Amino acid sequence: MTIFARVAELGSFSAAAELLDLSRATVSTQVAALEKDLGVRLLNRTTRKVALTGDGTRFLARCQRIFLELRAAEAELTPSGEEPRGRLVAHIAASLGRQLVIPALPDLLARHPSLEIDLRLGDGIANPLADGADIAVRAGTVSDPRLVVRRAAASHWITCASPDYLERRGWPRTPGDLARHQLLGYQAPGAARPHSWIFRQGGRQLSLEPQCRIILDDPESLLAAAVQGAGILHTMDLLAVQALERRELVALLPGSAVRGAPVSVIYPQSGQGSAGVRLFADFAIDLLGRCQQRAAVMTGLMDAP
Repeated sequence: MTIFARVAELGSFSAAAELLDLSRATVSTQVAALEKDLGVRLLNRTTRKVALTGDGTRFLARCQRIFLELRAAEAELTPSGEEPRGRLVAHIAASLGRQLVIPALPDLLARHPSLEIDLRLGDGIANPLADGADIAVRAGTVSDPRLVVRRAAASHWITCASPDYLERRGWPRTPGDLARHQLLGYQAPGAARPHSWIFRQGGRQLSLEPQCRIILDDPESLLAAAVQGAGILHTMDLLAVQALERRELVALLPGSAVRGAPVSVIYPQSGQGSAGVRLFADFAIDLLGRCQQRAAVMTGLMDAP
């Protein structure tokens, strides 16, 4: 039921597989087995999209109610069901924090008036929990057995530019066309050169060393430069989604996006009993999961089954 609900919400078997950290074959097999058990078709699969049937729409609504009841039952029977109170220290990558998390905090705090959040933004910290944080949101693979790791969202590297820039300079149709454009590059502090740009092309992965007109060491500043028409940007879809929705940026080179690092919520095993930790983890996973769905819509990553 959980797998089916994710496929239905995302409109894609592949996107659901990424979010659930499963193979696409497993997701497809599980949904097919559910349909066989129920004796009805829940999803219509075409070469272009996945859509709910009438039975699927009704079943999804029932599934969502069941999930809510299950979480409520768990909350009532465990100490973590208590109203979170006191100070929670959360460490989040700076760009994700400013672009996505901070704007959503007022609503969270309004619903939980006894909770105080100490939000620390920063990048490049190997183990943010060692700095005293109760919980962290970070991109990358985490394998420390002392930590609980909950996948929040998949990410992709996309290429985009402002409508104004594209009107002036034209649209690149292939990665090779980028050589004739103004490129905006990210160079991490201490790095010798800007990050490579990676693309999917003809079933293989292509890496380019960009010749950049502007180089910055801050992803948000690069995003702002792209919105102002300074050039073409290669960035994480989660960071660009709001600019794409406002039509300040346009996604380029359809079909070329390459999967980036997963974004996960991490906290110590000992933190599972904390109401604040569990609340913030659920908040971040829901927020980033919805952001991934919005990015998939704006960039065409809701691919066929």
